[in-house]
Amino acid sequence: MARNFEPVLGISYKWIAAIIVMIGTFMTLLDTTIVDITIPKMLAALNTDTYGIQWVIIAYMIGSAVAMTIVGWLGAATSYRFVYMFGMVIFLTMSVICGQATSLTEMLIGRLIQGIGEGLIVPISMTILFLVFPKEEAGLAMGIYGLGASFAPALGPTIGGFLTEHLSWRWIFYVNVPVGIIGFLLAVMLLEDVKPEDETPWPFDWVGFILLAIFLGSLITFITKGQEKGWLQSYFIISLIVISVVSLIAFLIWEHYQHYPVLDLSLFKDPIFTIGVVTLGIFSLTLYGIFYLMPLYMERLRMYPTLLSGLIMLPGSIAMGISLIVGGALSDRIGVRPIAILCMVFFVIFSYSLSIFDLYTPKSVVLMMFILWCIPAGPLFPTLTTGSLQNVPETKVNIGSSIQNVTRLVCGSIGTAIATTILERKASYFFDMLSCHTNYGHSPFLLAWQRAVKGFMAKGACLSFAKEQANALIDLYIKAHAYFIAYQASFKILAILALLGLPILFFFKVEKNSKKHIAI
Repeated sequence: MARNFEPVLGISYKWIAAIIVMIGTFMTLLDTTIVDITIPKMLAALNTDTYGIQWVIIAYMIGSAVAMTIVGWLGAATSYRFVYMFGMVIFLTMSVICGQATSLTEMLIGRLIQGIGEGLIVPISMTILFLVFPKEEAGLAMGIYGLGASFAPALGPTIGGFLTEHLSWRWIFYVNVPVGIIGFLLAVMLLEDVKPEDETPWPFDWVGFILLAIFLGSLITFITKGQEKGWLQSYFIISLIVISVVSLIAFLIWEHYQHYPVLDLSLFKDPIFTIGVVTLGIFSLTLYGIFYLMPLYMERLRMYPTLLSGLIMLPGSIAMGISLIVGGALSDRIGVRPIAILCMVFFVIFSYSLSIFDLYTPKSVVLMMFILWCIPAGPLFPTLTTGSLQNVPETKVNIGSSIQNVTRLVCGSIGTAIATTILERKASYFFDMLSCHTNYGHSPFLLAWQRAVKGFMAKGACLSFAKEQANALIDLYIKAHAYFIAYQASFKILAILALLGLPILFFFKVEKNSKKHIAI
């Protein structure tokens, strides 16, 4: 049944709701990438090593993924407004705890529970936007939501670099507090409940929830730790794979016989929903893989300072934010499928074009290429999410959005793992290949080595020390070349993976303005 909301201070309620929920969505999704760039600063403060600190990211993803699975039930049992505000309270409280953490254990507990807050806020925000905007503005609504889903992660490195450079790494958590309090108070005063009147709570499926939590936790852990542990060479990784497969099979079998499953998998009977979710997963895989590679390329290979790397990515992030809104509005007028196909074509092209980056690519070229990549990436999220929900009943929109967001999170983790694995393995391979040609019988190498020795000796070094330094310099030079070739290969492979989603979109037959909605 349609419901009408009164304007607030002369402003249509849909925009009031959009501003409120986007505060929480933007803030929580910013934390998925803002931490990445400050990881090196946390090592000493938390008394841990590189491997231990990675769990700061993994814990957040696990908490978020698990929480997303219960949003559907929690929203039906209480209200969408309550779920949003409850998630905000959890997220803000844990932000303070993470900022004050003095040990890795404290940080991991804080990040795990903070992820739960994000897992509640993100899908319920998407549901609220989808329901308060009229059907002819469905793409615009998802474009606004996409500002958080894609724009916030893109801004993470820039904001994280600025806060770390001028204040402290702890401020990447503290900054959430004033923003979150404002968002929470606005929700208390102005946010109405848009829960469909015919949606009623159902018994909670505890067995299904536990099986799904085990599956998601083991899956995300082995994906993110696989490269470090050597994949199938590690008993730890093999054990996690077995656990994830067994728990997934058990979950599917259990859910098949449940009248009230924790996730309503019957939504996948709708081909439009299935195509949208699958394509969203493929898109997320490439998107987050490239988001992971770009700061690494600039900071580790080109040796740019953290803040400079973030500033280079900033114009692209702004371009993505603009294209999100424009693409969402165009999909309302032209249709979802044409916009999705066009954007996917250019997304693949510009993802592949990033492989031109090498050791000498000017900053201006890096900046411009990243902008060109961000523009088609922006509209893909609102078009895919809007289109896939077209046939979903109002009472199941919150479940559909949860499935979409779990898919985005898991596939984003897979994309990051693929990027890491390709980069390290290709770098090792190319290093060995290049090293084969660097010996004293190879004239260009010998000439370069001799020049390096003479250069160090001219600076006052003795012959033996000059030779050691020349060898180290040549080794560093080879490693740098091996890595830039590996980066190029990684961008190409991620682009090819995105290409897999293009043919599927031709079957994405979405009717214009078909969204079931709650009128404003």
